[in-house]
Amino acid sequence: MGAPLFSRLLREGFRVIFRRPSIPLAEVAWRWSFAVAAWFLGLTFLFEYAGTLPVNALDRLLLGTQQPVLVARAIHRIFEGSAFRFTKAGILLALALVTAWIILAALGRAVTVRSLIEELDLDTGERQTVGTPIRSLLGLNFFRAALTLAAIAASVGSLLLASSLWASTKASVGDITRLWFSVLLVTWIAWSGLNWLLSTSAIFVMIGEQGAFEAITATVRFSVQRPGALAAPGLLFGLAHFGAFLFAGGAAVTVLGAAGAIGGRPVLFFECLIALAYGAVVDFLRIARLAAYLAVIRGPAENVSTEQAITPPGTPYDRSGAVDPGELILSDMPLPAS
Repeated sequence: MGAPLFSRLLREGFRVIFRRPSIPLAEVAWRWSFAVAAWFLGLTFLFEYAGTLPVNALDRLLLGTQQPVLVARAIHRIFEGSAFRFTKAGILLALALVTAWIILAALGRAVTVRSLIEELDLDTGERQTVGTPIRSLLGLNFFRAALTLAAIAASVGSLLLASSLWASTKASVGDITRLWFSVLLVTWIAWSGLNWLLSTSAIFVMIGEQGAFEAITATVRFSVQRPGALAAPGLLFGLAHFGAFLFAGGAAVTVLGAAGAIGGRPVLFFECLIALAYGAVVDFLRIARLAAYLAVIRGPAENVSTEQAITPPGTPYDRSGAVDPGELILSDMPLPAS
C-alpha cells in the first residue's frame, strides 16, 4: 500500500460522486427523510406528553414565586406519576423508529450500492433474486441496531459500575473518572469496529454473497487477505470527514461570534444551514468511500488484460490465426514414397 493506491482510491471515489451525483443525492434523500421523520415524531411526542401534564392553580402559584425551592416543588408535583407513561411511550416510539430505519436503510443501501456496481462495471457473477439482498441487508441492519443498543447499555452500565466502585471503595474522583472513560473508550472502539464490519458487509451482499452471515465471513476474509487495501478508504475519507467537521465547526463558531451584530434569528438560520451543508458533505463522502471499497474489491483496471485484444493477428501467440501443425504440407516429416 502506497501513494499510487491512495491516489487511485481518491480518484475513483470522487470520480463517481462528480460523474453520477444522483447516487449521493439518493443517499441524502433516504437519510434526510428518516431524520426529518424522526425529529417530527420526537417533537410531537414531547409536545403531546407535555399536554397531558396536569398543572393546577397551586402549581402556577409556586412557579410564579420564582423561588428555586418552590419552583422545584411545583415541577415535582407536575411530573409526579407520569414517568411510567413517558417511558412506555418513549419505548414504543424508539421501536418504531428503529424498525423504520432498518427497512429504509436496507432499501437505500441496495439502491446506492447497485448503482455503484453498475457505474464501476464490477462483474458480480451470478445475479441474485430481488429479495435475497434485501433480506440480507435487513439482517445486517438488525445486527447494527442491536449492537448500538448494546453499546448504549454498556455505556450506562459503565457509569453505574464507576458509581458503585466509588461508593464501595472510597476511591478518588479522578481514579473513578479515568476508569469510566477507559470503559467508554473500549466500548466505543468495539462498537465502531463491529459497526464498520457490518456496514461494509453490505457491499459483499450486493456483489454476490447469498446471506448476511456469508457476507460477514467474506468481509473478514478479505480484511485478513488485504488489510491495508481495505483500511485505506476508511483512513482517506475519514480524514476528509474530519476536515469537513473542523471546517463546519469553525464556521459555526464564527457565526456565533457575530451574533451580536447580525441578531438571533439570522444566527439560528446560518447555524442550521451549516449543519445541513455538513450533513450533505458527509453523505457525499460516504458514497465516495463505498466507491473506493468497490474499487479495491475490483482491483486495478490496468491489471485486467485481454490477451486477444492486445496481440496482433499473425504472431506466434495468436492462437486464433495459427496454422494447424498437423497439416502434412507444413510438417517436418518426409512424405512416404508412393
